[in-house]
Amino acid sequence: LIMGVFNMRRLALSALLLIFTIESALAFVMTPRSIAHRDATLMKMRPAHRRAPLSLSSDATRVAWGPIDVKDVSKYIFGSTGQFALIAAALKALDAAGASALPPVCMSPLFAFLSLRSRVFSCLDNRRPNRSEQGGAATPVDTKRPSWTPPGIAFPIIWSTITLLRTISATMVWAACGKTLFCLPILALVGHLCMGDTWNSITNAERRLGVSFAAVFGVLGSVYFAVYSFWQVSPVAGYVLAPSAVWISIATVLTGTIWRINTPVQPLWPVKGDGKSAGLRLPFSSMNK
Repeated sequence: LIMGVFNMRRLALSALLLIFTIESALAFVMTPRSIAHRDATLMKMRPAHRRAPLSLSSDATRVAWGPIDVKDVSKYIFGSTGQFALIAAALKALDAAGASALPPVCMSPLFAFLSLRSRVFSCLDNRRPNRSEQGGAATPVDTKRPSWTPPGIAFPIIWSTITLLRTISATMVWAACGKTLFCLPILALVGHLCMGDTWNSITNAERRLGVSFAAVFGVLGSVYFAVYSFWQVSPVAGYVLAPSAVWISIATVLTGTIWRINTPVQPLWPVKGDGKSAGLRLPFSSMNK
């Protein structure tokens, strides 16, 4: 039995490594050269009077990748770790206040709130995209999206479902861990939420497509770790949370594809002086946003 469990864990880790490799390969399918070839083909299909001068040089598909903005990188790290520390401290305080005496039905709203509004603990600008200004889409109207992008109406449905699954699985884990909030599996979920909020700030507030693609791997890795941590204490809870990892995997490929097809291709790191940096704010200052 022990060897069987050990082999299952090795198989799970191997599967995760394979998924990472496949996703990385898929995300880089659209290279600047292939983008330029596609644009040239489309240009030939246009009427002659609508054709614009075409340049296939690398400068046409890639912006100047300037020096990294260390200040913004530090901001991302500080925002994520600070948010995690605040939520962890709140969970520890609830444990000390006797939250273990409450029935599971009373803990579900807490996990639902964290899944929906964990960003209120962050000092980063975590505003969500204004879909009315974006024609109902998840990205701005001037951002190119692959043809297989889910319709805008699908995103609220997907995230509502994921919120429900997070709530159910976290409640199960809380009970399995002796009704303790400050435990590794729940903290792993908190870490994933913090990574997601930082990614949201990069993607929606700063609109840095390249940095968004680089940061989404942190979101992806953290959700797989959360699923594995849940599965260790409650296999059923791990399976309930697993669809969240599936969706983040799809979102990772989507983020990479959007980055590559929007030319000029943006850098994978925040560039000093690019004018996209968003400021900091006090935690809990966006309760109604």
